[in-house]
Amino acid sequence: MKLKETAIKALSLGTGVAIGLILIAKVCYEKSHDTCYANPEQIYRIRTLYTLNGEAHEYDNTSGAIAPGFRNHVPGVDVATRYTFLFNSDKFMDEDRNVIKGSIISADTCFFDVFDTEILVGDPKKVLADAGSAMVSESFAEKLGGIDKAIGKIIANEELPQFKIFVAGVFKDFPYNCSLRKDVLVSMESLNSTSTGNWIGNDRYRGFVRLADGTDPDMLAPAIRLMQEKNYPPEVIENARTSGNDIHYFLSPLTGAYTSLARVRNMMIILSVVAGLLILISLLNYILMSVSAIVKRSREMGIRKCYGAARENIYWLMCKEAAADMAAALAAAALIILALKPVTEDITGVPLDALLVRETYITAACVLTAVFLTAAVVPGHLYSRIPAGSAIRNSRENKRIWKLGLLFVQIGICSLLLTLMCVISAQYGKAVNDKPGYEYRNLLWTPLTGTDHSTHQGIIDDLKAIPGVLDVQMSYSLPLDYSSGNNIFQMKDGNKEELFNIADQYEGSAGLFEMLEIPFIEGRYPRTASEVAVSESFVNKMMEFQDWSDGAVGKQIQITEHSRNAEDAFTVSGVYKDYRINTLTNQDTRASIKFLGETGSTSLNFMAIKVSEVSTEMIARVEESIQARIENKEIEVKAYRDSMREAYSDERKMRNTVMAGCAVSIIIALFGLVGYVHDESQRRSKEMAVRKINGASVREIIGIYVTEITKLSIPALIIGNAGAYFASTLWLKNFSEKIALSPWYFILADIFIMMLVIACAVLNSLKISRSNPVESLKNE
Repeated sequence: MKLKETAIKALSLGTGVAIGLILIAKVCYEKSHDTCYANPEQIYRIRTLYTLNGEAHEYDNTSGAIAPGFRNHVPGVDVATRYTFLFNSDKFMDEDRNVIKGSIISADTCFFDVFDTEILVGDPKKVLADAGSAMVSESFAEKLGGIDKAIGKIIANEELPQFKIFVAGVFKDFPYNCSLRKDVLVSMESLNSTSTGNWIGNDRYRGFVRLADGTDPDMLAPAIRLMQEKNYPPEVIENARTSGNDIHYFLSPLTGAYTSLARVRNMMIILSVVAGLLILISLLNYILMSVSAIVKRSREMGIRKCYGAARENIYWLMCKEAAADMAAALAAAALIILALKPVTEDITGVPLDALLVRETYITAACVLTAVFLTAAVVPGHLYSRIPAGSAIRNSRENKRIWKLGLLFVQIGICSLLLTLMCVISAQYGKAVNDKPGYEYRNLLWTPLTGTDHSTHQGIIDDLKAIPGVLDVQMSYSLPLDYSSGNNIFQMKDGNKEELFNIADQYEGSAGLFEMLEIPFIEGRYPRTASEVAVSESFVNKMMEFQDWSDGAVGKQIQITEHSRNAEDAFTVSGVYKDYRINTLTNQDTRASIKFLGETGSTSLNFMAIKVSEVSTEMIARVEESIQARIENKEIEVKAYRDSMREAYSDERKMRNTVMAGCAVSIIIALFGLVGYVHDESQRRSKEMAVRKINGASVREIIGIYVTEITKLSIPALIIGNAGAYFASTLWLKNFSEKIALSPWYFILADIFIMMLVIACAVLNSLKISRSNPVESLKNE
């Protein structure tokens, strides 16, 4: 019997500790982001503060010359570096046409001076100074056949197969908790010097500096401003002074940048709460089982005291027992973690060993020490207070008070986690199923970057011949993607006046909006290259600067990048209803525009295919049809709805995490509830026997237990609801469009918990309610 009790205690404690430690490890992993470099506190990001008509916006991107400018003109900057993204595709081909996956950026020669890691082969200074040369990660080199075989190989990204990349060096992989974990670093000398050397515009670069010891970044603002004034064209500086539209650069610490993001910070708080509650409920259940044994062991403790056992002896005995139970629980936890390794890696998004950062070890050690001390001290305190002469007589009622308190907390925790799970699941469902302003249910898509654009019309004709394919259109990008920006400007008194920034959706073929079912409020889709369609919010924004009360169609607008000079304007052909750009967790709320693009144009790289029904067979037929005309690229067709789900993978992982925590907490709480009802049945067996003799029915006796547990549960559920409301509100802040926090989430969760509690109480009180009262009295 003792072995069975020990196994149950170890399993319940081990399960909660296992899941709790995984969540703690995830939080520590996130918190340690970008701390893997030497002296990470000296690394700062160069950020942009852009002011336009009184509205200030912060960006991570800069122009090409800014980072080198910091190195050359700002005292206190030891070294500066920059990088820029090159391709959306992560697929490369070697000379044998083998496909290798990896991420790529273009970096300058100072990259490893800021972001240090072990260099295995090559000299980064020389490699990154040579156009077309690249440093690759150790894992990427292994995919090329090993470090030795990788050196000298020629690879090319599928988006630009004619751009050959020469592998000239290998570096040790950056850790997973590093925002710059990239596989291919191609020399920035490969890019056009007008891009890498410009001071204004083309802000596609990310800049970083490593400051000298003792340098205060806040004191560098005058030097930074002086750098701009020395290198900006005079008219730009004058325009900034007269219009107030200006660009400022400032330094922001790299460490803490990731965890300062609202969605990351909220996720860490919720995971910490769930982890703490899981470990707490497991510990409470352990104490509950230990308290339940007081009646059985009170005589033992009385005898020990009669033979001279002092308070410290009782505590030492409890410490030894807690140590044995903790060892068994940790063994169970290790087995659970190993068994759940695939699930854990899916939820956390990284290999299990990547979670084992220094902070994880320290936090886990502190948590386990606290668990052990509590598991030893609380039972030790209760046992040491039992007088030797009344060991049996007084312990029953004291034990019951403790158990009621512990059950109260457990039920409250279950209510909190179940309600939170319901809210997270509902919000996730809204994110992946909500209508974003365009129709995508029967949409397939594939990128055709790097392919021969002259084949695109033939591909479209082939696809339209497939039964079930309703339409095929081309676009520069899809609404789920990140959108680049440009400014709307006007000429005033001979000067260029920038008005506001827009999300530039660039070109799309003539039937794109009709396929996506994006409605027009007025006008139509562009029919010529000199026309542009604008969103409804664009018109509202424009009304702040010009009188468009008579309608937007036919009005002339000028757009940076597109308008080659002050006289080059575009005619508004129509106003469409705003649709969601990107996701609910990262929605681009700027006004948007869309141009006409002709099939075969080099700017149209995404193909959208509308089908009567999305199926694996249809996807396979579409892939086969496209691949028949494409030779240098492996075609992958995706369902748009699947891409929508992938975009919310972090939210799905959070839902699954809370779901697992909720399930574990309920199971552990039920263990405690079963034990409580069983002990109460034994404690009150004489009382129930007397009631039955006096005519009480089975239903009435069961009702006594149900009433008592209900009185305990209701206030516990209310407190759990309060905690769930706080956690749910925090979670919903991550989304631009939220579900209504309906009382039904709380009510239904409470009803479910209450039904479990009542069912458990009924099933476990049936035995005593049906027992022979004479046997109960005889046993007493």
